[in-house]
Amino acid sequence: MTFAKRVLLLVFILHLGGLIPAGAPAFAADEPILSEQEVQGAVTQLISVVEKDYIREDVRQDTVELLSNALQRGELNGSFSFGRLKIKLESLLYSVSQDSNFELHWQSGLNGTAMASDELPGALQTQMLEGDIGYLAVDGDLFDEQWRAEMDKAMAFLSDSQAIVIDLRSAGMSSLPLSQHFLSHFMPVGPPLSMVTLAHQQSTPLLAQLVASPVSTDKPVFIVTSPFIAGSWEFVAFTLQQADRATIVGMPTLGLGYMTTVEQLSEHLSLVMAYAELQHPQTGDSWKNSGVIPDVQTDADQAMSLALKLATEAL
Repeated sequence: MTFAKRVLLLVFILHLGGLIPAGAPAFAADEPILSEQEVQGAVTQLISVVEKDYIREDVRQDTVELLSNALQRGELNGSFSFGRLKIKLESLLYSVSQDSNFELHWQSGLNGTAMASDELPGALQTQMLEGDIGYLAVDGDLFDEQWRAEMDKAMAFLSDSQAIVIDLRSAGMSSLPLSQHFLSHFMPVGPPLSMVTLAHQQSTPLLAQLVASPVSTDKPVFIVTSPFIAGSWEFVAFTLQQADRATIVGMPTLGLGYMTTVEQLSEHLSLVMAYAELQHPQTGDSWKNSGVIPDVQTDADQAMSLALKLATEAL
C-alpha cells in the first residue's frame, strides 16, 4: 500500500471515530468535485470491471456484492470530492479483498492519462563502460507506450557491448506489455515467456515478439536487484533467470505476483486493479511472495560493483 493511501485511510478512520469534526476540511478547498451522476456511473462501471476482470476468484463475488449494496443503500448519493470518494471506494474494496492493489486515480490531460500523486517519472539510462560492458539503468515508472520505442533505442545502443548489466534497483512499476517487449530482446520467438492466468480461470501464453536489436544468446547478462523491485520487473528478472539468460545479483525482490491494469470508470476517474497472475510455462513456478532470489546475494549498495566484476570476469 502506498504512503498516500495509508494517509487517506487514516483520515477516514479518524472521521469514523469522531476524532476529526465532521465539518473539518480534510482536503484542499480546490479539490475536484464529482457530481452524483458521475459518481454513481463510475461505481456501476467499477462493479462491472471487478466482475469481469478482477483476478481474485476467492473474493470477486463478495467485492461485487459489497459495492452493489453500498450503491443501493444510498452510500454514494450526492456529490463527492475526489479525495472523499477515493477513501470511500478504496476502503470498501480493501475491507472485503484485503488487496491494496486497488487505487482510484484522477484522469488528467487531453489524453485522459491517469495521474497518481506518487507516480515516479521514468527514465532509461545507458552507458558503455570499460571493457565494452553495456549498462542500462531503469528508473521510475514506465507505463506509456512511448517507452516501447525508448527500450528499442536503449537496446540498439547496447548491441555492440560484450556484456550487459541491467540495474533495476530504482525501477518502479511498469505494464505487462512493456515487460513483454523488453523480454523479447533476450528471449526467442516461439516458446512462451509465461502462462498468464486471468479472471474466471482463463489462461493464455505470453509470447516474445520480433524486435530490431535482439541480444545474442551468448552475451553475458547481469541484473542488479533490490527488495523494492515489484511486479512487472520481477517478471523480467524471473523469466531471464529461469531461462539461464541472466545472472541475478543483489537482494530478493518484493514478491508482488499480481499484474495490475488501469481501467477507466468515468470521464475523470480510473482504477488500478490486479488482473493477471504469471507462472513459468513449464514448472508453474513464480516469484509470488518469495520474490526473485538472486543467484549471487549481496547488499543492494554493493550489488552494482559486484555485477560489474562478474561481467568483466565473464568476458
